[in-house]
Amino acid sequence: MSNNIFHEYDIRGLYPDQINENIFCRLGQSIKHVLKPKKIAIARDGRLSSDSLFLYLSSALAQEKIKVIDLGRTSAPFCFWYSQKYKTDALMITASHNPAGQNGLKIYTYKSGPIDKQTGLEKIRQKYELLPPNLRQINLGPKNIKKVDVRSKYQKFILGLAGKISPKIKLAVDFSNGSGAAETTAVLEKLKVNFATLNEKVDGRFPGHSPNPLDEASQKSMKALVKSKKLNLGAVIDGDGDRIIFFDETGTAVDSNFMVCLMIDHGFFSRNAAVVKTVSMGRIIDEIARDKGLKVYVSKVGRSHVRRLVKNKKAVLGAEKSGHYFFKEYYFGDSALVALMRVLEIISKNKKSLSQLVKPYQKYIVGPEISIPFKGRTDHIIKTLKDKFKDGQLNELDGLKIDYPDWGFNLRKSNTEPVWRLTLEGLDKNELGKHRKEIEEILI
Repeated sequence: MSNNIFHEYDIRGLYPDQINENIFCRLGQSIKHVLKPKKIAIARDGRLSSDSLFLYLSSALAQEKIKVIDLGRTSAPFCFWYSQKYKTDALMITASHNPAGQNGLKIYTYKSGPIDKQTGLEKIRQKYELLPPNLRQINLGPKNIKKVDVRSKYQKFILGLAGKISPKIKLAVDFSNGSGAAETTAVLEKLKVNFATLNEKVDGRFPGHSPNPLDEASQKSMKALVKSKKLNLGAVIDGDGDRIIFFDETGTAVDSNFMVCLMIDHGFFSRNAAVVKTVSMGRIIDEIARDKGLKVYVSKVGRSHVRRLVKNKKAVLGAEKSGHYFFKEYYFGDSALVALMRVLEIISKNKKSLSQLVKPYQKYIVGPEISIPFKGRTDHIIKTLKDKFKDGQLNELDGLKIDYPDWGFNLRKSNTEPVWRLTLEGLDKNELGKHRKEIEEILI
């Protein structure tokens, strides 16, 4: 069972078959033995099982004489911020953008930020395997669980990162019925931003749409609202508040490659500053960064991998194609809210529409990330692709990346689902379609 719930950089599974209260008690014991915390903060999202999982996890930890800090229902970026600000380990009960029937756990330490297999998650899995299936009786709700409310301090910190935003900009934010709505609306109100909301109420059933903003169905309402109300900007934030997808004034979703270019181009960063992108992101980022005198470093896909490289290189900006944006001033962590503020500031300063601002970066056609179920032997598939595209430039940092002067692709295994992730970019739409078909024929 543990092999199903332990992923590259978090724990996720179906509730209650793979993730349940007993398993969370065992996870608490495993975390205690590996991290050895004297105190630990726990936050949770709005999923229907999150409150119960919190009760059992916090009680299991408290029973081991660990001081538990209850952060309540909040976002993953808030949980990360608390860990860094107060120099403590922290746990976020969430399955992020996964469907409503799932739940899980993100683990943060002050030293490593979000941990993964390299920084402690594998040791937690190994300890978990050694524990008996049913632990001793847990006394629910012991006294050393303390509720804290530092929302005002968090809001002050976020506002300290904000630049000048024009009140004339008309914005809409879709919160996907997730747990990041309250903190985001509070900041936008303080900044006197003119905004409307969709799916603002926290609801673990996610009645509005999937908590994944990359799903086409999750974007439908925002596209319609932006066009019908003639708004300047739209944004869809995922279920735990760390990923964001932007929409221009025509209701068109803007690829994260172009949003990164926008932030680089208007970031006023010093020359030789570092920027981090994942291997699945495009070459236009390198070109815009080079024009600004910035260095680009490439990371494996995954928020823990990106954050580690961003911190190690002291990068001013990092990003994943899925809509994670990392900022030096946010303890090198990712935040949908900070990304939103950056884009609002850029539009305010330039007095241009988002479509006008990103048009110079659309030199290459950048396709969406395509998910394809596993079929056949992985090693045979990779070898077949290498042989077919042997005259291209090869990179195996994360899966298989092959580049030609006028097109390229990256194929990698998902860290959270049993699928391939395929991304393509190039200069000609028809040529890209042909190459996509060639690759898919090998995969399928």
